[in-house]
Amino acid sequence: MSTVNCKVCEMLEDDPSWQIILDSPASSRSVANQMQVGKSTVNRHRQHTPYVRNKVALSRVPVIHSVGTPAWPLIQPATQTTINVIKYIPAPVESSEWKTAVILPDPQIGFRKYEDGTLDPFHDERAMSVALKIVQLENPEQVVNLGDFLDLPQQGKYEQEASFANTTQLAIDAGYEFLAKQRNAAPKAKIILVEGNHDRRMQKFVQFNALSAFGLKRAGYPDSWPVMSIPYLLRLDDLGIDYIDAYPAGVHWITHNLRAIHGNKVRSGGSTAASYANSTPHISTVFGHIHRLEIQSRTTFDRLGKIRTMNISPGALCRVDGAVPSVNGAIGIDGRPVDHTEDWQQGVAVIKYKDSGEFFVDLVQIEDGHTVYQGKDIYAD
Repeated sequence: MSTVNCKVCEMLEDDPSWQIILDSPASSRSVANQMQVGKSTVNRHRQHTPYVRNKVALSRVPVIHSVGTPAWPLIQPATQTTINVIKYIPAPVESSEWKTAVILPDPQIGFRKYEDGTLDPFHDERAMSVALKIVQLENPEQVVNLGDFLDLPQQGKYEQEASFANTTQLAIDAGYEFLAKQRNAAPKAKIILVEGNHDRRMQKFVQFNALSAFGLKRAGYPDSWPVMSIPYLLRLDDLGIDYIDAYPAGVHWITHNLRAIHGNKVRSGGSTAASYANSTPHISTVFGHIHRLEIQSRTTFDRLGKIRTMNISPGALCRVDGAVPSVNGAIGIDGRPVDHTEDWQQGVAVIKYKDSGEFFVDLVQIEDGHTVYQGKDIYAD
């Protein structure tokens, strides 16, 4: 394309790779510095180039007209939601005061897509709605997502279903929307997403199937996340959300003696919490992975005195009726999951804590889009 007296257009004709910089969400000043032209020059070029603005106004999205497109959709960063996302502003530190952390477990966001176009989610939007209302009610200092945020069945090693096809992008977009709602519900909170084994599927998929693409980043952004990573695809930096990777070793410390992990233990009979208590009796752990409500206390001691620990599983925010692919679930010959009641429970945890290490736990049960919290009925939208 050519425009009279447009320095940017002349540079594009000489080197089309500049278009990558122009299409990025970077500010006009940043682009101008990289291209060594004036900011007004970049603004004029962008004004006369066909762009549409996202309603959130976080970035420009180029209108692309192409003749040949892949038959199989490419995975892209999440489509920015129409939610008016509030910018993260850290709250003042008051170390002597009681603080709040809301713990959100395993939503397993994902879909089946049937031949008629119907979408059947793995996540339970009613449970997620109740969880968001608790976050809004508490306005906490921390919101901790315990992992298995996305299910990613297409990237897994287990049996594939025809209905999984072309659903990864849908899951990424839905995941971004849930995180954007968390940010709006708690604008001053430190929001954490701990990597779970399902989230790690994306990294393993790239490593096993396209190793040469592992770790690739956008040109000109050496400090950014790799383009095929969960934090990049979910636009976590846009929302001010921290990602704890390296499952199963990734850990977020709520206090110096209370950690949040996704977890890699599964024990029958409600004894997973006891397993953590036995393996690490000197620290407390809130964990996901098992999709069950469990809480176990233990008191031990050292030379300085009593050590009280608690190990907490707040359940899950996914469906518990057989929709989530699992070892106990199954699909019929019509390709749809059969009804199956999993030994799973839905819930969240609300933790009141001090920086000194004291904490108290409230395990909140969610049933059919409803809970009772602080004496009030809370229903899903």
